[in-house]
Amino acid sequence: MRVRWGKERSVNPRSRKSARWSDIRLWFGISLLIVSMFVGARVMASGEETVTLWRASSELALGSPLAGVEAVVVALNGAQEPYFRGTVPPSGIVVRPIGAGEFIPSSALSALPPPDSRVVTVPVDPLHVAIGLNAGDQVDVWSSSKDVGSMLPPMLVLTGITVRAVASEVVGTGGEIGVVLLVPVTQVPHLVQAIRVGVIDLVKVPLESQGSR
Repeated sequence: MRVRWGKERSVNPRSRKSARWSDIRLWFGISLLIVSMFVGARVMASGEETVTLWRASSELALGSPLAGVEAVVVALNGAQEPYFRGTVPPSGIVVRPIGAGEFIPSSALSALPPPDSRVVTVPVDPLHVAIGLNAGDQVDVWSSSKDVGSMLPPMLVLTGITVRAVASEVVGTGGEIGVVLLVPVTQVPHLVQAIRVGVIDLVKVPLESQGSR
């Protein structure tokens, strides 16, 4: 009895290669689709995180009151510098120059002085004033006895007073510089008396401490 064996069918190497290439393209396409969906979701999520910021419509000089600001709605991430946010426009004294079109940083403003204020120039030794004191900064005014041997402690005269200008180029007979302060009208007599009878020190109030006063 004769048994006929069928011929073995051979697989074309090109067909195997083509099938393998099709699998690679399929997985690549699926991976690309997943990545695209992930990126799109991130973009849409970041686009929803909008906030109202305020920017200067013109240049603002050091020591000037904040004016001419406009609201802008932007997408903002947490890594950027803290700016004034919200629908209420910020107010205060500019403590560093702000360019036109620049968003208003919270560190660029100090509190507005009282509405009923007077401008008083205080002569002070350059070593009795904070280095780098500028217009818009706030200071505490202290007075010490002119008697070197006095045991009396320094006296706090005024707190949280806004600096209007620092005239470092104007020097008095004793080498003092002129620091112009915005003083509540009711406190002017106390400051003038302290200037006459004592040695004045101007202690700068850090920006982060101004809100707690």
